[in-house]
Amino acid sequence: ATEPELLAHHLTEAGRTEQAIDHWLKAGQVALQRSANIEAESHLRKGLELLDDLPDGKPRQTREIALQNTLGVCLMPTRGFGNFEVAAAFTRAAEICDTIGDRHGLFVALRGKGQYNMVSGDMHAACADIDRTLKLAEGLEDDSFLIEAHHLGWSTMCFTGDFHAAQHHAEQGIAMYDRERDHQLTYIYSGHDPGMCCRVFGSLSMCQLGHPDRALALCRDGLKLAEDLAHPFTVVIALWGVGILHQVRREPAATAAAGERIIEYCDEKGLPALAPLGRVFRGYGLAHEGELVEGIRQMRGGIDELWASNTLFSVPSFFPALASAYLLNGEIDKGLAAIEEGLAIARTGGHRYNLPDMHRVKAALMLTRADFDRAAAEASYNEAIATAREQHARLLELRATTDLARFWAETGQRNKAHDLLAPLYAGLTEGFDTPDLQEANELLDELA
Repeated sequence: ATEPELLAHHLTEAGRTEQAIDHWLKAGQVALQRSANIEAESHLRKGLELLDDLPDGKPRQTREIALQNTLGVCLMPTRGFGNFEVAAAFTRAAEICDTIGDRHGLFVALRGKGQYNMVSGDMHAACADIDRTLKLAEGLEDDSFLIEAHHLGWSTMCFTGDFHAAQHHAEQGIAMYDRERDHQLTYIYSGHDPGMCCRVFGSLSMCQLGHPDRALALCRDGLKLAEDLAHPFTVVIALWGVGILHQVRREPAATAAAGERIIEYCDEKGLPALAPLGRVFRGYGLAHEGELVEGIRQMRGGIDELWASNTLFSVPSFFPALASAYLLNGEIDKGLAAIEEGLAIARTGGHRYNLPDMHRVKAALMLTRADFDRAAAEASYNEAIATAREQHARLLELRATTDLARFWAETGQRNKAHDLLAPLYAGLTEGFDTPDLQEANELLDELA
């Protein structure tokens, strides 16, 4: 037992309630820094139980704020970001902070609640939380608050498909973060290191904006930082980012490798809530290696597990991959149903990270039907291109444009296809070893 835990037991038995609560909080914080989250939760709940022995008033309220905020962070790795108990802890803390005017505690609570909204798929609410946290942070005159306000910004804006805004927030985080000073923010806010996160999310936005090579280098920097810190939840989030990035770059083997590492690491470190992400990545790799039935099973199973835990961050981006696997397996109706499922989430919650790809894969599925509607399929391709342009997602714009150009070429519109694709390809300056640029280049050579 740690010294704060022993003291907390002694003070509880002695009836010294205020001091006991303080030491249960301290014991929880110490356990959290050792990544002993289950132990930390036990200590924090003991502190919360003792609150009933205190009279109403500021001493009780300030202690509950600290306990609830710490509990919210503590529960994220073990229960999942989207668990309702995470939201309940931060919501309760925010209510008390509003009552007594505690701006510091309110910032922590709103930052946590914003992350819950983002992870559970409500990007509209998360965007509103960004505005509140940024305003609070600017008034508190402390870089740590600004880093964490930008932290909510780079993740939420990336998922909404506003990649320029996400990149801005990530660049602010990279510029401001100091490892020795700021790693401690891990245990106050999100349960993972902000320096890793700004690099990983920065890479995801950068790749969408048409810089896949620089994105890969930045993501590797984020993973290295996580591994150097040896903080388990930080490592898993970094591996998730590696998996998403390789999936966007259409590299199934590397995606599957990231998935395997997530599964093994979550099992080793007792982090079951994020293991389904690994199963989705592994399934994607299996499907593209020809094991379609097993790959589809693992992708669908992982998505369903994430749904069950209310962990929806990045889930919509998995549906184009799942639908593509159904397409390869000749299950067109299931593929279209998967796309509609992803589109429904995007419409409801505002999650638009991979939205252009949903429309592109929908068009490809429609064209394989015996009774295909050429106009409807072409409209889906155009929707994919228009959405990508709106998001400045040049990599996904190239992917959809290549597919539409190929479709036009096959129907005798070769010059039109060339004129559509050539200027977009010419505007890209890196990523020439990725499948998207290679396929675009090969098609242009055919059309020349």
